[in-house]
Amino acid sequence: MENYINQVLDIPKTVGNMLPGNNFNSMVEEAEGNINKWTGLIYKVAATIFILGAIYNVLDPFWNDGLGDGKDMVGIILSSLIWLYAAFPMSQVIRSAGATLESSNSSIVQYIFKDLVITNIKLVGQLLALSALFGAFALTIGWVADLPMDVMGIAGDVPVIRWMFELPLIATMDFANWIGFEEVAMSLFAQWESWEFAGYSGDALSWEGFIGVCWAYAGVVLILVRLYISVAIYSFFFSLVSTFMNWFKNPYFPTKSI
Repeated sequence: MENYINQVLDIPKTVGNMLPGNNFNSMVEEAEGNINKWTGLIYKVAATIFILGAIYNVLDPFWNDGLGDGKDMVGIILSSLIWLYAAFPMSQVIRSAGATLESSNSSIVQYIFKDLVITNIKLVGQLLALSALFGAFALTIGWVADLPMDVMGIAGDVPVIRWMFELPLIATMDFANWIGFEEVAMSLFAQWESWEFAGYSGDALSWEGFIGVCWAYAGVVLILVRLYISVAIYSFFFSLVSTFMNWFKNPYFPTKSI
């Protein structure tokens, strides 16, 4: 009787083993061990979606807004070519971030709270730096040829993604305010809030326009400086918390022997 009951209870397992291609159970069970692989796959998919979306956004004016005529048409075409080219190295940055996470050998805790966070901070910063660089290229062409160029391109609404690598700076500024270093916090970090990396001012081949173009290229460097300051600050705080947690698990108070 007991054997019959066990056979009835094992029917789902028996049928599941007979189904072709049914390896979902092993996939779920091995998910934790393959988290690096799955993360890398996600970033590869994200890179593909990014390049397709970027191509669509670049080509959208051709069939929706129209090209206009004269300088407007030339400006739209040149801007589209610049940002179409830019989409590919930007997509490669996303794939490289996934490859970095896929090859990580860290523990699950360090992987999530250090590797994943720092990689994403670098990812967003590098995407913004590339956007600023190609925006500066477009600004240069507009200044030299007196053409209306798109200097933002596929960077999109920058403040939406800028917070990812500004977060450590904001946390540090709040901490500095809390301990009484308001002036230091304001001089180091607050000025970043209103900063934009590209903007056209002045006429073609004018001195004011030249200053604007130079500032656009300087903005690329400033983005990278801001990026690596954020990475350094987050790494420092992570090491601080990690050291404290290790001490908390095995507290030790050094005493001087008499």
